[in-house]
Amino acid sequence: MRKSLVIGLVSLVLASCAPKDDPFFGHWTVDKVNVDFDADWATPEMVRQFGSMEKDNVVLISNDSVLTLVMDGDTMQGKCSLQGTRIVVDGEPWGWFEEGMIKTETSTPMGYVKTSYVKSNQ
Repeated sequence: MRKSLVIGLVSLVLASCAPKDDPFFGHWTVDKVNVDFDADWATPEMVRQFGSMEKDNVVLISNDSVLTLVMDGDTMQGKCSLQGTRIVVDGEPWGWFEEGMIKTETSTPMGYVKTSYVKSNQ
């Protein structure tokens, strides 16, 4: 419930102030998750669990360049910029913006999680 309320409030604020024609700003939801874990480190159940957790992520990018990531009930924020196709948050590479999608790749000791986000109509 709390997560839905946070997402709803942030989406409402973004909708009221984000430029409608800028493809980068707005509300983004997960389109695809690719979990590529080493079979020696992770069971098929772990892979499914990681993928399932990632599918609920939401990315919100406001027109003042604040990126908010809502992930597994936690909310993280940082100042973002678009440098070519690279998305940089608080000075650190975070993902890519290409072909109208946001793409991220997270490295873990078990392997990689690649996530692509599509812009939502919210």
